[in-house]
Amino acid sequence: MSKIIKYENITPDQVELIKSQIAVNATDDELKLFLHVANKSGLDPLARQIYFIKRGGKMTIMTAIDGFRAIADRTGQYIGSSDPVFEDKGDIPIKATVTVNKVVAGVVGNFTATARWSEYYPGEAQGFMWNKMPHTMLGKCAEALALRKAFPAQLSGLYTGDEMDQANNDDKPNEPPPNKPKEINPTGGSQQLKDNLTEPEENNFKYSLESTQKELDEEFAFCENDTLRKTILNTLDDNKFVPSDTTNETLIEFAKTYPSNRERFQKLAHKQSKEWKGNMLPDDWTALTAYMGELDKFYQMAESSQTQEAV
Repeated sequence: MSKIIKYENITPDQVELIKSQIAVNATDDELKLFLHVANKSGLDPLARQIYFIKRGGKMTIMTAIDGFRAIADRTGQYIGSSDPVFEDKGDIPIKATVTVNKVVAGVVGNFTATARWSEYYPGEAQGFMWNKMPHTMLGKCAEALALRKAFPAQLSGLYTGDEMDQANNDDKPNEPPPNKPKEINPTGGSQQLKDNLTEPEENNFKYSLESTQKELDEEFAFCENDTLRKTILNTLDDNKFVPSDTTNETLIEFAKTYPSNRERFQKLAHKQSKEWKGNMLPDDWTALTAYMGELDKFYQMAESSQTQEAV
């Protein structure tokens, strides 16, 4: 960047980390814009409250619906929102309407917005969560629209992942440049590995981190529905780059539906662990064991959710 820009909520060290790990492949201008929006909104890119996506060569800045609520709440003017009101056709909502209440000059104002299924449903290939929880997904889009209408100064330019599911379905989140590692969540997902996992130009290692992850992913995503299997594989791949509420919900719901797959990938890991450990870089092996724990976490969360639903 041509000159040093000071941010109220982001330190210079964090700027460099965001540039290398979060806003990968961003141009200088895109990085400036992303940091400006993150700083202005008070959301933390390193905590994945706001994240950078490149679709079709164009930058998109996205956050979760909880991030929208947090921003609105910090204004001191937000006094809640209505439950979504749906117009249904069979089991599918045609549209969802949400009203956000905001104090303006001492008077409660109502800001209403409507999201339509035809405009937000991402299609069968990317729509696992939409098919599983259609009202929840469309309701979150309507709430985001209403919050952005009520708080344009704070939320202008921000979009949730749910709103953007339908945007260019074939595109994937921005990938690290060549020779830079993908970021992997350690078990529990509470912090990010900072190790540089680049491999030497020449080595005798038989397995790479990426190839072994793909084997585990195939067992995790096993099902007879090929479209659904590809969706889950894409979601797992996306989750390596940009973990989000949407990808987590999708993978947890899949784990609920196919609990036997937990045994499938655990069997593969048990069978191959010795072979993998002896034929890959030590840092890659460390990252892979963390990734095994990350996959298992989705089944743990699925079991916890089912237990709570049963109570």
